[in-house]
Amino acid sequence: MKTILVATDFSKVSKNAIDYAAELAKRSKANLILFHAYYVPIVTTDVMVIPPIDEIEKGAKAAMKRMETAIQKKHGKKLNIQSVCKYGFAVDEINTYVKKNKIDLIVMGMHGGGYLTEKIIGSVTTSLIRKSKCAVLAIDKKVKFKPAKKIVLASDFLSLPDAKILKPLKEIAALFKSKIHVVNVVPPSENTPTLKKAVAGIKLEHVLEDINHDFYFVKNEDVVKGLNNYVKTKKMDMLVTFPRKHSLLKIIFNEPNTKQIAFHSKVPLLAIHE
Repeated sequence: MKTILVATDFSKVSKNAIDYAAELAKRSKANLILFHAYYVPIVTTDVMVIPPIDEIEKGAKAAMKRMETAIQKKHGKKLNIQSVCKYGFAVDEINTYVKKNKIDLIVMGMHGGGYLTEKIIGSVTTSLIRKSKCAVLAIDKKVKFKPAKKIVLASDFLSLPDAKILKPLKEIAALFKSKIHVVNVVPPSENTPTLKKAVAGIKLEHVLEDINHDFYFVKNEDVVKGLNNYVKTKKMDMLVTFPRKHSLLKIIFNEPNTKQIAFHSKVPLLAIHE
C-alpha cells in the first residue's frame, strides 16, 4: 500500500477518519493524500449572497493547509502528506482523481444513521462504496484506530474474488498479522453447506493460502444483522465486503441495505471492488 486518499469536509466525522488514515499510513509507510471537493450551492432565493468561486477556492485551500499542518504536528514529520482541493461534487471528483493517480485505498468518515440520513438522504461514503473502483475504508464517527487483528471477510460463496482483488485486504492482514474470519450468513433452515459452497470454499482456501484464516457459518435470516452480531460478539476489528451487483451481499448493496451495513458497522468497513 503506497498511497492512501482520505476525504474531508472539515466535519468532526471526517477529522476522525483522517486520524485513522494517518495512523494507517504511518504503519504502512504510505503517502497520505488529504482530499477536499467544493462547489457553489444552487440558490433558489435572492436573499442568499454567494461569494465568488475564487474566494471559495482560496478559503478551502487555506483550510486544507491548516489541517495538513495540524496532522503533521500530531503524527510527525515522517508522515508524507499532500493536500488536494477540487471543484465539483465529492464522489465524482474523488473517482476522477483516483483514476488519474495511483491510489491504493480511499478512507472516508461515516455518520451514524438517523432515519433521514439512512433511509432517505444516504451519504457520500455509501455512494462512493457503490461507485468507486478503488477499495473504500469507511470509518464510523466513534471508531478509533487500533491494529486490525481480527477481520471478518463476508462471503456468500457464490462469486469469489481472486488474489489480485484481495490485495488491499492482504496488505492490511500482513501489516497487522491479522486472522481472517470468512463468514457466510445462512438461513437457520440451512443445516449443511451445499456442494457449490463446498467447492467455492476450496477455491477461496487457495486464494487465502498465505493468510491466517478460517471459515464460519452464521445462522440468521437477516444478513446485515448476522454480520453485525458476529462482529460484536466476537469483538472483531474490521468488516470486509464486496459490493458487486452480481455477488456477495447483493441484498446488502441493494437499497436500503447498502446504507444499513455501513451506518450500523461500529468497526471499519472495507469495501473491495473488482
